[in-house]
Amino acid sequence: MQIHKVSLKMAIKQVIKYTSDSKYFAGFLQFMIKESGVVGSVSQADDSIVIRLDDSNQQAISDFSQLSNKYLAHSLFLGDIQTIQVDSQGLESDFKSPTYNISACPRCLEKLTDPSSQDYLNDSLKCTHYSNEANEEFLDSKYYSPHYSEGSDLLVVDPNSVNKHFIMTKEEIKALFSIEKPTLKVTIKDKVLRELTGKNFINIKSPYSVKSNLVALNARESEVEYLFFDGSDDLKVVVVQDNITVIRDARGVTKELKELDSDSTINRFLNISQEAGYEKGSITANLSTRGGISFIVSNEAGNKKVITFQDFKLKAVLDLMSKDENKSKLLLNFEKKFPQLMQELRQNDEYGMFETIAAILELKDKSFESVSDKSLEFHGNGGLKIDTAFSDEGFDYVSFIGSIMSFKLADTDEHYLAYSIFEALGDMVISTFGQLKTKFKIDKFVMMGDIFENSVLYSRILSKFQLSSPYFSKGFALDDYT
Repeated sequence: MQIHKVSLKMAIKQVIKYTSDSKYFAGFLQFMIKESGVVGSVSQADDSIVIRLDDSNQQAISDFSQLSNKYLAHSLFLGDIQTIQVDSQGLESDFKSPTYNISACPRCLEKLTDPSSQDYLNDSLKCTHYSNEANEEFLDSKYYSPHYSEGSDLLVVDPNSVNKHFIMTKEEIKALFSIEKPTLKVTIKDKVLRELTGKNFINIKSPYSVKSNLVALNARESEVEYLFFDGSDDLKVVVVQDNITVIRDARGVTKELKELDSDSTINRFLNISQEAGYEKGSITANLSTRGGISFIVSNEAGNKKVITFQDFKLKAVLDLMSKDENKSKLLLNFEKKFPQLMQELRQNDEYGMFETIAAILELKDKSFESVSDKSLEFHGNGGLKIDTAFSDEGFDYVSFIGSIMSFKLADTDEHYLAYSIFEALGDMVISTFGQLKTKFKIDKFVMMGDIFENSVLYSRILSKFQLSSPYFSKGFALDDYT
């Protein structure tokens, strides 16, 4: 019997880790495959994008590579790429993407800014370069100004000025200029900008719409170095070490939550636990400025909030302090040294926890963000021992606020005290996890909530809880945007 040698055509297969369900990145690849003339396919499933390219036409492969290098933008959700050779059968695809509220792509920006282009300064330009129909319009109604007003975010007018104006890591810069164009909190380096804003840290975004790109182009030509606008949590991202984490997403570019529970917090927890592969149970700490602080357990018995911090009521906290023998003395001494501050607390008994802390630290803006920003000013190691104990009623706000007042009385620097508060919250999370682990025999831990936007807290969890592999979602936002 004669044996015939069969010659199989081979193809290049690339498996791209991609931690979002959004289809635009795969759509960009499909568009380039068609344009280059290479025979190939694109598919997306299970946190991966797979492309297969027939490598028999080296010119087409070269054209695809050149297009990718020139026009393929970075994405927040892009991970490792594995390349192998496979059988070339069944290569062609016609991948389609919905239209998303993402930035104008590099190809659109080229058209928008090239005087020889038909779309030069075209404010109605819509991107169709990710295999989408572009039948949806996303209006940018923001007003951009060279004049700063309190609470404004900054629009980065010139990409080449980033290192001049800000202190940023390479990962932060990559995130800033990704196709998603998120908002990031960064350190201001430029002295003039610090004096103008009165801040050491500011939320920034690179141009993310056709309108903002045209405004930025006009500003560059007029030698205006930056613009300001009313910010929003449309896509808020924090970069800690090598972790890029989405805090809030109103644009819909992160993974869509499945309906696994009627409680929105538990539902997000269950979705993130599924993403992490925690099938036999997990515990989450949800630290949210809007949803409160809670710990949730998921096991064979069901899903339950096992610890929920009670609502913070400043008037009740002050009343309890005045009735306690030791705390009443602290309150008296605090009022003697800071009469106006004490008056403010009594007159504003609707203050929440972070508003109260901001008042004690004598910060201008009474908010979580101002306390968080202040904590970032401290660059040392090791914080103060802030009391984060629990009482029969729940979290012991009286001891927590009392210890902050004590350190304020001792003339502790505000930035050191703010830093210590977030460090203490991190230690409280770790300690509570330890107790819940013992009680429920579960060793899988999930982090949630927008308070993790604070890098002191985030870093504390990573460093002190490292052996327990705390999980921060790769594809879901940590908090709701509503």
